[in-house]
Amino acid sequence: MTSRILAPSLGIIVGTSLATTLAVVTVLKLLPDSRRPRTIPSPRETQVPYISREEQEALPYPPDVLPGARDVTSPYGTMRVYEWGPEAGRKVVLAHGISTPCIALSNVAHALAEKGCRVLLFDLFGRGYSDSPELPHDSRLYATQILLAITSSPLAWTPAGFSLVGYSLGGGIAADFAASFPDLVKSIVLLAPSGLIKPHHFGWQSRFMYSGFLPASLLEWIVKGRLGGRPADRPVTKMGSEDDPSTGDELKGNRDPRFESTVLMRSRPGYTVADVVSWQIQHHAGFVRSFVSSMMFSAIESPRPLWGKLGQRHEKILILAGEEDPVILAAELREDAEDAIGSDKVDFRIVQGGGHEFPMNMPDATVREVIHPNDTKYRDFKRCNGPAEKILSDVLPEVSSWYGG
Repeated sequence: MTSRILAPSLGIIVGTSLATTLAVVTVLKLLPDSRRPRTIPSPRETQVPYISREEQEALPYPPDVLPGARDVTSPYGTMRVYEWGPEAGRKVVLAHGISTPCIALSNVAHALAEKGCRVLLFDLFGRGYSDSPELPHDSRLYATQILLAITSSPLAWTPAGFSLVGYSLGGGIAADFAASFPDLVKSIVLLAPSGLIKPHHFGWQSRFMYSGFLPASLLEWIVKGRLGGRPADRPVTKMGSEDDPSTGDELKGNRDPRFESTVLMRSRPGYTVADVVSWQIQHHAGFVRSFVSSMMFSAIESPRPLWGKLGQRHEKILILAGEEDPVILAAELREDAEDAIGSDKVDFRIVQGGGHEFPMNMPDATVREVIHPNDTKYRDFKRCNGPAEKILSDVLPEVSSWYGG
């Protein structure tokens, strides 16, 4: 008798609680959050001026760790740019991933500069020493950021154009940019690029979180915990098969010991991905906001109609994938890239033994795949200071030797 009485009551209670929760969330979504600033400054403004030179050097990402630093002011906030290498060299822009700043590609950039290239790296908005604007972090914003970076240079990056290298999220950004500005980009190299992840890899939790239903402050609090700001049992999602759909948060390597323990810069072996991400969480108030916005709006999930325009380019698109990458699955990426771009316009290569972090910890193997030993097509082009119209892979046959590979 008791159970018969309680059963309908429990149903009413559960239903009422759910309705109340939905109502509260809806109200919170409708209320304007006047406390959210339009632009959140980076540690360049909030931390660096208040610590000693020695303390700056001890940061996971010191403000002067790369040559040619400049801070570019824009309507979207201030962004950090690095540019160095011979002024007459072939120009190369490198775009990094979703959670680490541009030092993730510093090993590759140094190698290119040593061989005569003029390289340019920049921190995506909300990462490293770039501010976080209150705007959707989509391909439009990131395309604007690339244009801001190159037009702030003392050198002319147009109309001769430049090569574009994109890693992870930066790969999706690079692909969309090249499709939109085909005359500016002379060649494209995509390293474990996002942009073509199949929808079934995103579990229901991830889809709900990034659907726009939750209030921004609540979503950012949850994601901050998943990123490492507070203990969490597991990431919101993880890479899986179609029978076990889940991915998403591991696009940034969350809870992946192999990724988190990767050293970002060979010149600073004591600092890992985990160290830099933790520093951003603690000292860049806009990092989580920009991360969340990138997950919601940037070039991560397929289909990406712009990728079809890459098939109209004269040269092939070089794509590298890590053999053991749990985030960007090599076989799936190859199939999707060839479908989107055209199999005759894709040069797809696998970095043996590489995880998602292979551009950071396997630069020698990475560049060996950029110019395969069996390739003879580009052996006469050994330096970056050749004609700009030559594709980037022309100039990398010997980079592996610079790392002892």
